[in-house]
Amino acid sequence: MLKMGTYGLLRFNLGLFPEMSRKFAPVMITLAVIGIIYGALVAMVQPDVKRLVAYSSVSHMGFVVLGLFSFTELGCRARFTRCSITAFQPAPSFSS
Repeated sequence: MLKMGTYGLLRFNLGLFPEMSRKFAPVMITLAVIGIIYGALVAMVQPDVKRLVAYSSVSHMGFVVLGLFSFTELGCRARFTRCSITAFQPAPSFSS
């Protein structure tokens, strides 16, 4: 579900409103950093492994949003890499 939100930001927010996306980039970057820190802090205190993976995924999506609104080539590469890793991360964690 988190990756769908990132796709929505990329497809609709940046696609339909590129000028406003650049204008509100500092706000989105600030929210991404808050999400990174909050997700990491909450994940550190989780006793359940599934919740730990869920909150760490929220934290990792903050990095994706950060890369998305950096508007640089390096940010786009990092965003693509992080989304790819996040897509395949949970499957080996829960296989028996």
